[in-house]
Amino acid sequence: MSEALQIVLPSSALFGGYLWLAGWTEWPWERTACFAAGLAVVGAGLGFDDISLAVHMAGHGVIVAVGAPLIVLGRPVTLMLRSLPRPAARDLATLLRSPWARRLCWPPLAFSAFVAAQLAFHLTPLFWDALREEGLHAAEHLIFLVTAIWLWSVCLAVEPLPGRWSPWVRAGLLMAAMSASDAGAVKLMVDGYQAAGVAMLASMLPLGAGAAAIVWLAVLREERRQRRREVAHAA
Repeated sequence: MSEALQIVLPSSALFGGYLWLAGWTEWPWERTACFAAGLAVVGAGLGFDDISLAVHMAGHGVIVAVGAPLIVLGRPVTLMLRSLPRPAARDLATLLRSPWARRLCWPPLAFSAFVAAQLAFHLTPLFWDALREEGLHAAEHLIFLVTAIWLWSVCLAVEPLPGRWSPWVRAGLLMAAMSASDAGAVKLMVDGYQAAGVAMLASMLPLGAGAAAIVWLAVLREERRQRRREVAHAA
C-alpha cells in the first residue's frame, strides 16, 4: 500500500495543480487528457515493474517512450505561461530566453543525458544494484523520467523552448536514442534473459514512432506551404 501511495499521491498532486492552472484559461481538453494519460502510464510503469524481470524492463520502456511524451504533449510549460499571474508568467518567459535555458535545451545535450542514463543503468553493475536497493531503484526511475521528458521536449518541440532544431534532426535524435537504448536489451538477451530483452525492445518502439510522426508532420507542413505558394503565384 505504501508503494502505491508513493505513486498515487505525487501524480494526484501534479494533476491537481495542472487542472487548477487549466481552470484559469481556455485550455484544450486533448492536452489535459495527454497529461493525465502520461501520469497514468508512468504510474503503471512504476507500479507493476516488480512482477518479473520482463515486466520490469517493459516498465522502463513505457515510462520513457510512452509516459514521458504524453506528459510533454500536455504542454505544461505553455499552460503555466498562459495561466500564471502576469508577473510570474513574465519571469518564466524571461527564464526561457536566458542563456542557460538555451544551453539546457540544446538537443545533443538532452540526447546525451538520456542515452547516458539508459546505458549506465542497463549495461553496468548499477542494473542489479538498482534491483536490490530501493533508494537507488527510485533514483533510477526518476532519472529515466527526467531525461526522457528532457529529450522528448526538445524533439517534439511543442513548447515555447529556445534552440528548436529542424524536424529531420529531431527525428534522427529519437531514432538514435532508440538504437542506443536497445543495447541494454541486447545485453539482457546475451546474458540469458530473452523475455526481458524482448520486452525492453518492444517497449522502446514508440521512440521510433515518435520520430516517424515528426517527419510525417514536417512533410505535411511543407506540402501545405507549397500549395499556398502555388495559389499565391497563380493569383
